[in-house]
Amino acid sequence: MPQCQGNKRDGSRCTQSVPAGAQWCFNHDPKRAEERRRNASRAGRTKRAGEISDLKKQLKDLAADVLSSKVGRSEAAVINQILNTRARLIELERKIREQEELTERLEVLEEALESRKEGRLHGA
Repeated sequence: MPQCQGNKRDGSRCTQSVPAGAQWCFNHDPKRAEERRRNASRAGRTKRAGEISDLKKQLKDLAADVLSSKVGRSEAAVINQILNTRARLIELERKIREQEELTERLEVLEEALESRKEGRLHGA
């Protein structure tokens, strides 16, 4: 079976097999870039929404426990710092995911532009 003509992020050749007559696997097919972007976006939002909801619930419960004297103020302050750190990590993960997505889209565009330039150079 033929091999995908795309390159991985590390620059090495993609090892995915493709059907006869095809050049690209799903991950490298320029025509499917938008579909990949939508899929990644949906997956990321679902996970983040659950994590954020969980943090909000924990903070709400913590506030209620402090008000009812179930949890002391000093313990609550430490717990709040931990929850704040988790929130910052969620945001950092979002930024990294967004950067990776933009990098992938840029790579696809660069590959398409390079292919187009090569086609012009060879009289196509």
